Amino acid sequence: MALPLPAGISAALAWAGFALLAAIPVMAGNSFVYHVAILVGIEGLLALSIHLMLRIGQLSLAQAGLMGLGAYASALLTRDLGAPFLVGLLAAVLVPALAAAAVGTVALRIRGVHFALLTFVLGEAIVLVFVEFVVPFGGNNGLMKIPAAAIGPFLLKARPAYYALVVAVLAGALLVCQRLLGGRSGEVIDGLLHNEPLVQSLGIDVLSWRRLIFSVAGGIAGAAGCLYAHYLSYISPEAFNVSTAVNALTMNVVGGVGVLAGPILGAVLLVPLPELFRSAVLYQQLLNGLALLGLMVFFRHGLAGLVRRRQP
Repeated sequence: MALPLPAGISAALAWAGFALLAAIPVMAGNSFVYHVAILVGIEGLLALSIHLMLRIGQLSLAQAGLMGLGAYASALLTRDLGAPFLVGLLAAVLVPALAAAAVGTVALRIRGVHFALLTFVLGEAIVLVFVEFVVPFGGNNGLMKIPAAAIGPFLLKARPAYYALVVAVLAGALLVCQRLLGGRSGEVIDGLLHNEPLVQSLGIDVLSWRRLIFSVAGGIAGAAGCLYAHYLSYISPEAFNVSTAVNALTMNVVGGVGVLAGPILGAVLLVPLPELFRSAVLYQQLLNGLALLGLMVFFRHGLAGLVRRRQP
């Protein structure tokens, strides 16, 4: 169930989480901290795409597959066709957004667990295409030697420079989501979650609105895939399976499902966990599980629930 918080507080929390992400590596000035922060930003984008779907009461497990579409689209354009990075980023947003719009026309007529299962199949089908078609996707071996990101003459290969790019893309995604979830569109989206028949009775085309949200969520996931591909210079199908989507969903639950801040706070907390438990490799999964269990027990509404408790 979504956590009810005023829109202003929700937006403030999102930008507070964003500011925390942006400030920590700069203050630390450490290459490894920059690396972790870049991964936080990329995972936060994927979690943000799932957050949009949750705000209309739909759980999409296809977001990791859509992230893969963005990653492969940008990688193939820049590596094989010599396209500029910004063209690759644009394609990484548009390809999964259009795919989501096309599939959503049919899939979004289904609700609840059936929609979740359908998107699970969709995500796995996308990964299967990457595996089976060695040309152009490289099969199980994936794609290597993906060029580093560059904007004009500026090569963004150094971690601080690439981190600035990730922060800029994440800020743009947050602004888009804030615009969608605020004002009249926010009222419609809340209506889709809480009382869809009422929204329909007002003459609003609910399918078109759900398709819009699914498309925007797909575009954000694709942007995450682009950043992932050009950061690591290598992608493979296994990076975009359903477990990646489940991890992003967990970030929403830990951060707070009903607030825009949720995916950002969840990513800031969960992405560094494997690094914290690196010295105990044999027990890493157990320690991760215990940490998540503790969060769920003591923060049932996620980290954003702490703000709600302080409200008069």
